[in-house]
Amino acid sequence: MPIYEQTYRAYDGKPLRGFRWWVMVKQELRVLFGTRAFVYLLIVAVIHTSFRVFQITVYDMVSVSSQTPALMALKNVAMMQVDERTFFDYLRIQSSLVFIVTLFAGSGMICNDFRDNLIEIYFSKPLTRLDYIAGKSITLLLVGMLLTAIPDTLLVVLHNLLAPGRETLRETYWIPFSILAFSACIVLPCALGVLASSALFSSERYAGIAVFMIVFGNSALGTALPELVRNPNFSIISLPMAINRVGETLFAQPRKSFPLHWGWSALFVGLVCAFCCWALASRIRRAERAS
Repeated sequence: MPIYEQTYRAYDGKPLRGFRWWVMVKQELRVLFGTRAFVYLLIVAVIHTSFRVFQITVYDMVSVSSQTPALMALKNVAMMQVDERTFFDYLRIQSSLVFIVTLFAGSGMICNDFRDNLIEIYFSKPLTRLDYIAGKSITLLLVGMLLTAIPDTLLVVLHNLLAPGRETLRETYWIPFSILAFSACIVLPCALGVLASSALFSSERYAGIAVFMIVFGNSALGTALPELVRNPNFSIISLPMAINRVGETLFAQPRKSFPLHWGWSALFVGLVCAFCCWALASRIRRAERAS
C-alpha cells in the first residue's frame, strides 16, 4: 500500500513586487458592481449623461443643417446651447451624485475590515500601509472619475465629431484639461473624507452619518455666515462653494459665486484633502503596528 507524504503543496505563484494595491482595487470593484443599489446609482448617472448626449446631438445637427426659422429658434434656447458652460454644468450636477455614490461605496470600506478582523490578514501578507490606503483610495477615485471626467470628456469628443472643424476644436481643445482638474477637485475630497470617516468610526452607519452631518453643517455655515457679516467672501468656508469657485475659473465662467481669488478656494480644498489623508494614515498606521 503506497505511503503518501502529508505536507502542504508548495506555493508556486510569483510575489507581486509592484502595484500590489491593484489586487485590492479589483476586489473592491468586484464587490461594488455586485451590489444592486450601486448599479442603480450608476443608472441614474447614465440618465443624466443620456440627456447631455441628446442635447449635444440636437444642437450640432441644427448647427450644420439649413437655417430655417424653427431651427434657429431651437438653437437659441438657452438649455440646448452647447459651450463650456454645458460641460461645467454637467460636472456640477454630477457632483451631488458623486457624493452619494462615494458615501455608499466607501463608508464601510475600512470599518468593515476592522470589524471582520481583515486588517491583520492584509498586513500579514506582503502589503504595506501605503498599499492598503492606495487600494481603497484608487477604488473610490476610479468610481468618481467614471461619473465625472470620463463621460464629460466623451461629450467633448462627441461635440467635435458631430460639428467638426477648426472653430469647434479651437473652442473646446482646453476643456478636457479643465474637466480633469475640476473632477479631481470634486472626487478627491469626497473619497478621502469618506475613507477617513470609515477609518475613525467603528460602524458603516456612523461613518456615513458623520460625513453627511459634517457636509450639511459646513454648507449651512457657508451660507449663513456671509449673510451675517455681509461679506460674500466668507462663502469659502463651505467646501462645496469653494469647489464650485474653482470650477468657475477653470471653465472661464463670467459670473462668480464670490469675488475672492480662486487660489484661496483651491488652497482650502487642498488642506481638506491633506487633513483627511493625515487622519486616514494615522489610523491605519496604528493598526499596522498592532498587527
